Amino acid sequence: MTDLRLRLREDRVRSMALSYGVPANPATFAQDGTAAQEFAMQIGRPVALKLVADGVVHKSKAGGVLLGIDPADVAERTDTMLQEQSSRGITVRGVTVEAMVESGVETVVGGLHTPGFGPVVMFGAGGVDIEILDDVAFALAPLTRTEAELLVRKTRIGRSILERLPGRADEIVDLLMAVGSEDGMLLNEPITEVDLNPVVVGSDRIVAVDARATSLEMPAIPCDPPDPRAAYEALRPAIYPRSIAVLGASADTQKMGYRVVRNLVDFGFDGDLYPVSRRNEEICGVAAVSSIDALPEGIDRAVIVLPAAAVPDALTTLAERGARSAHVYTADTPELDPTLKVAGLRVTGPNCIGHYSPRDRVTMIGTAASSTVPGSIAFLTQSGTYAGDAVRRGNELGLRFSFVSSIGNCDDVSPAEFLAFCEADERTEVIAFYLEDDRGADAFFRLASAMSKPIVLLKGGRTVAGGAAAASHTGALASDPQLLADVAAAAGVLLVDDLDHMLDVLLVLQSSATVPGEGLGLIGSGGGVAVVGVDQADEWDITIPRLGEDASVALERFAAPGTSLSNPIDVPIWSLFSGDDSFTGAIVEATAADEQVDSLCVFLDLGTVFDMLDPVDGEAVVRMLSEDILAAPRKDKLLTLVLRSGFSRHEDELVRSLRSTAHDAGVPMFDSVDRAIAAIGGARWLTRSGKVGTGPKL
Repeated sequence: MTDLRLRLREDRVRSMALSYGVPANPATFAQDGTAAQEFAMQIGRPVALKLVADGVVHKSKAGGVLLGIDPADVAERTDTMLQEQSSRGITVRGVTVEAMVESGVETVVGGLHTPGFGPVVMFGAGGVDIEILDDVAFALAPLTRTEAELLVRKTRIGRSILERLPGRADEIVDLLMAVGSEDGMLLNEPITEVDLNPVVVGSDRIVAVDARATSLEMPAIPCDPPDPRAAYEALRPAIYPRSIAVLGASADTQKMGYRVVRNLVDFGFDGDLYPVSRRNEEICGVAAVSSIDALPEGIDRAVIVLPAAAVPDALTTLAERGARSAHVYTADTPELDPTLKVAGLRVTGPNCIGHYSPRDRVTMIGTAASSTVPGSIAFLTQSGTYAGDAVRRGNELGLRFSFVSSIGNCDDVSPAEFLAFCEADERTEVIAFYLEDDRGADAFFRLASAMSKPIVLLKGGRTVAGGAAAASHTGALASDPQLLADVAAAAGVLLVDDLDHMLDVLLVLQSSATVPGEGLGLIGSGGGVAVVGVDQADEWDITIPRLGEDASVALERFAAPGTSLSNPIDVPIWSLFSGDDSFTGAIVEATAADEQVDSLCVFLDLGTVFDMLDPVDGEAVVRMLSEDILAAPRKDKLLTLVLRSGFSRHEDELVRSLRSTAHDAGVPMFDSVDRAIAAIGGARWLTRSGKVGTGPKL
């Protein structure tokens, strides 16, 4: 594959950088040793010589950097280096000559146009070992000064400079602004990427010692995020339809066109339904129409399950009939006609399995696994499998959705537009996404940073910069997940590693508007489980505070052999009850009353109960202990319940039964302490980001 980037000569990059106020050494290009020595003599002190050659990016690793060369030796050293490089088959152009810089802390400042995130800026530990040091952070451009200051603080090297060389911190911020602000190099020069490495931070100044840049015709202007009000108006017919047409409807029970109609009928869709079929007069008891032309004008939503080749004509005809939206199940369809949007038809997909809206009685899966109870969580996913998982598992977990939508390839409606819809949607309070495509990531995260609602993101394909090759350290490192992590964190978007954690966090957010503090009361039967729980809490910056005197006194009456009543509270299962009396509620109440406790996690080990008692009595005890926990006064503090099954069929069925009891009590229930604490941690992270419990920002 041919690399279309044009690598700019370093002296020209230096000149460009200097014109933007970058503190860089002037560098002069010389074709041979004689010219190089002439320039070195003018400098009058030791110089650095750096190779200029086709295809050599990292010059120091290629033996193309000579440091501290006396001006009298420059001609000989230059010619020797050029001859050695030529002998390796390298096309040499010459060298750059510059004055040596005193040693100091080596950092890097870079800028890059990525395929999905648009222009981004990087800062971190620099030098030849930049990849090994792995201490860089990214931010979207254009940068504000506040964002530049935060970028410095995100790195270990930046925090060290702030501590050891505080006078240089403002100069680093100035340099970041020179590269990545609205008036900086990255957005105002025809460059794809720029890499200043190292930028030496000394006691009295900072200076960019090395500079490289590449040029390629690319969009230089960041994408503007969509307007939530406009997105709601455009997408309401797709998300909450009042009329649906099914193109490719069939009476054949094995075909998707049948299942779409069947699900809508069985789930009780209360709008107007129009199966479109040339072969059938009715499907699932609903009268069919023979063609798109026979549909009423202005259909809200058209579901398309036609062969790929037939999709373009169907969309064109739908647009002519004034249809508002289409959801294309079919994969491998031809490229969408851009005029469809102009005509007012918005297309979800292609390559997606459908939509779920409990209020409107629309489901993409079997009705038995689709809850009819509406909620306030929106989940949008480029994976059809995850869409089905969300509805099915959500139903079991007690999650309640405003809608779930399989959005496929997003060839028309972008994730950012769906995000904008959710911000304006009064039915939605919490937003979750599974995304694989980086297109439009800049608009997505710019919008997310201004939103008032919590956003949870599971990202597939974490190598985000894709084709931005390693023409510079910035380009190489931007393909690392760090770019995604930094941009998501700056936008207040919680990035999770798997679907289980996403659903767990949603469960906590559904139960509690905020998790304001870091103090966790951990109560249960099992010291080892508690120890691992403390480790998990530490990973999420959650503390296990020492309980105050009042709580300690209230808990004294539960003292027994093998019991620890300091937080975490460890009480053997046989000491949690006596006959028909449960003590779990009183322990929860005493712990919740402590001012240092902001949330609670209570766990029971079911296997121990059934080791002690027969199945009937064991189930009665577990129910008694659980119901006492759920009913305990807790001063409106978040409570999570963990029932640790031994995986026997009887125990699993009991857990499933009690999950609905916990849901009715407004308590999220989990199968492990690790998952419960990670879910609390995720919800608390969103609270701290300002996305939970705040008013509108748009």
